[in-house]
Amino acid sequence: MTEGRSTPLLVIGATGQIGDYILARTTDRPVMAMARVPGRLPNLRRLQPVTFEADQGLAAGPELTQQAIATIPVWLLAPLVDQLAEHGVQRLVCFSTTSVLGKADTGTSKEMAVVQRVQEAETRLLERSHDNELALTILRPTMIYGSGRDQTIAAAARFIRRFGFYPVYGTALGTRQPVHADDLAAAALAALDVAGTHGRIYALGGAEILPYRDMIDRIFTILERSPRMINVPGLPQILATAGALIPGSELSADVARRMNIDLAFDDGSAAADFGYAPRMFLAGGIRDLFGPDQ
Repeated sequence: MTEGRSTPLLVIGATGQIGDYILARTTDRPVMAMARVPGRLPNLRRLQPVTFEADQGLAAGPELTQQAIATIPVWLLAPLVDQLAEHGVQRLVCFSTTSVLGKADTGTSKEMAVVQRVQEAETRLLERSHDNELALTILRPTMIYGSGRDQTIAAAARFIRRFGFYPVYGTALGTRQPVHADDLAAAALAALDVAGTHGRIYALGGAEILPYRDMIDRIFTILERSPRMINVPGLPQILATAGALIPGSELSADVARRMNIDLAFDDGSAAADFGYAPRMFLAGGIRDLFGPDQ
């Protein structure tokens, strides 16, 4: 936790799944919390709500503060870097995604577009922060869970709770390194004051590297269900069809195929540089699946 700070911290995207945990960890310092719907922010004594629409830029006004953490998608953040610098921000920690690595070879056009958008945004962030003399650190989480709002772990838990089984494709032994949103909040706060992280990109995973099948098995255990995974040879085609029919869906054939691909990226540099020490997968039990209110 950040100790004894009087300088406000700017949190951009304060009601997101990582933003919630950042606010919970910064009750000892003033926070300027930017959110699209400020009414969703907690009622904290040292919190200043700020209405914010990423696609509309920053409102004209006085300086914000020197330090900022952004949890919004990097492609929404990148166009704001110049404005943040103009408003007085000198230090920025933001979140991207390891999908830029894990989906680099995707055959799905929608995923290819996302990868390209993330790559371009990261490049722009690095270039504009350098030109503005704004110290930037980019954190790339792996599979995020913990708030009950993610589309991977929580979604799998809801499926299992409803249907009593989980479909897999092939051996489903590709590795995963799921990371709790609160550990990401702690990482961002820890990196803020470490000069050695300036201009760096870090992959952040959880404490365990698990085969996909073992990860799903852990979810069954937490739900107190007997593991029941069914191999579905046609799963890629099923998910491709579902993704095409469901508006806003992230499902695709590659979602099934990646069950057999290793997607663990944390190389330990975050631990060495700013003491990153994530928890074991689902150490918090049912709360880690469906959020802290469970």
